[in-house]
Amino acid sequence: MQPDAFDHAAKTLGFTLDAAQRHAALELATAERGLYLWGPAGRGKTRLMSMYFDALPTHRKLRVHFHEFFRDLHTALGRHRHNLAATLDELLGGVDVVCFDEFHIHDPADGIFISRLLSALLRRNVRVVLTSNYPPRSLMPNPLFHDDFVPTIELIEQQLTVVAVDGPVDYRTASGHDTGWPAGAWITPDSAHQLARLGLDPPGLDEAVTVAPAGHPIRLQRGTSGALWIDFSDLCVDTTAPADYLALAESFQFWVVSAIPDLRTAGREPSQRFANVVDVLYDRDITTTFISATPLDALTEEAPLPHDVERIISRLGQLVRPDP
Repeated sequence: MQPDAFDHAAKTLGFTLDAAQRHAALELATAERGLYLWGPAGRGKTRLMSMYFDALPTHRKLRVHFHEFFRDLHTALGRHRHNLAATLDELLGGVDVVCFDEFHIHDPADGIFISRLLSALLRRNVRVVLTSNYPPRSLMPNPLFHDDFVPTIELIEQQLTVVAVDGPVDYRTASGHDTGWPAGAWITPDSAHQLARLGLDPPGLDEAVTVAPAGHPIRLQRGTSGALWIDFSDLCVDTTAPADYLALAESFQFWVVSAIPDLRTAGREPSQRFANVVDVLYDRDITTTFISATPLDALTEEAPLPHDVERIISRLGQLVRPDP
């Protein structure tokens, strides 16, 4: 691949690569092995991966969000009696390049499995490209489990070229609000007057429905014609997982998430589920309206913060915030 392919793509999209993006683009175009791109939220890692993936002159390639791949991997492992090699043969087929977006590891049980997965992937004749908000040494940040994950960190550093994409600008703050995720809104206050002014008609009690898109029952306040309305408590207080959010996002392109408390009141686990919801909706470009009595700027005050809170706030910051 020619390095100027990134400049052409950027020009088409109406922007110019900054110095950190240009360095990463050069590495993507010329490196002979896989890459690990890391940096703060909004610095262009996902966009660089998109440019790279689109410019690859082959159909033997796969790009997937890590949440989604992890879900499919667990499902396929059951079919193959937990034979990881056979499972990867099914999921990756004959691809030469696999790109994972938003790679992160916080859960110790996931960390053990991801160690096996990365070792198996890097033994295959496949180029692996990862994006992450974390440098390798900051993966698995829990000090109780970090040392056990160090061999996997060292494997990443030995087998992949680690590149920082850490320019000074969060480009998400400059996004438009025409379609998809940026066309959504954070609405405060959550008063009947405010909802009526914005044309939002709260669902009636008789519209509630329970669905199970990933096998787990989830109560919706409303779910019709590609649009759903769901309360924070049903989405994040109940035990749900990224597989549920991914499955719902496949059926509903327009979401309303209502009754969102400040995260201090919500608690740590619901806050982490909310962060996972935001990740999925953002990555799937779902138009979402969030309704809360708490202004977005105060959402995380004195809260037990979820992992990757900077990324979540950056993504929520793209939403329209109408005047009360």
